[in-house]
Amino acid sequence: MRLMMQRFTHYAIPFGLFMLLLTALLASPAFAQISVSITDNVVVLDNRQRSGEIGLLSMTADPVEFQVEAVDVPDEVIDGRDLLRWTPARTLVPANRSSPLRMVFRPPSDLAPGEYVVRLAVQSRRVDYQPNIAVPDGDEPAMSMGVAIQPVLPVTVYLRHQVVSPELTISKFEPAPDDDRVHGFFRIRKHPDAISFVGTVALIGQDSGNSYTQGRLRMGQTADERRVRVPRLADDEVLSEPVCLHIWPSFPARGQPEQRVCSG
Repeated sequence: MRLMMQRFTHYAIPFGLFMLLLTALLASPAFAQISVSITDNVVVLDNRQRSGEIGLLSMTADPVEFQVEAVDVPDEVIDGRDLLRWTPARTLVPANRSSPLRMVFRPPSDLAPGEYVVRLAVQSRRVDYQPNIAVPDGDEPAMSMGVAIQPVLPVTVYLRHQVVSPELTISKFEPAPDDDRVHGFFRIRKHPDAISFVGTVALIGQDSGNSYTQGRLRMGQTADERRVRVPRLADDEVLSEPVCLHIWPSFPARGQPEQRVCSG
């Protein structure tokens, strides 16, 4: 899954306007591009599974350097950066290759039960990029400058110590007859004080077994409600069969769904 594209842009501006570089672009840009990606942006670790990894991908003809560091989390959650070890903090990924970013949850013996959150910022840059700065000849001095924009890909790591995935409450199917995009939706709630929910959700036809959609259901600590929409397919004016919402408390899904609610 491609999450971000990195660009290197060339601007030419009058020398006296150099300090206005970010707001006054006086020439057409010339682009040199680099594409990077990560295999996932959510990781859940607990007392049973204390290690995990994601992939750092360079999808370009040049090597890319990745740097990974922790950033601040919202005040409403507990920062767990002191409980997590990740490696490497900095790595060089060859062209069109990937490299693992490994993580280990290390809770001390006196750690209080709860969910701790770590936000990692994955920054990347081309290692062969050289800024081009020159002052051309002419009556009015001008500066030609290459600017490298380095994107940051966010990764959220949930560390669960002696707690389990919260229970969800699923409402009855709510039709939306006037919406051209969806037939309706199921409303999912969790207790406002509960920890996050990271699981799998699927919409399955009750009679045919056909899958309407499937993916990850994520509700952070600060979120207590989500709506799962039943998409309206082309020329599908009404539902031809009841649709069932299946939920697993893990991603990817394992075993039978923990909850199942049908529209009819």
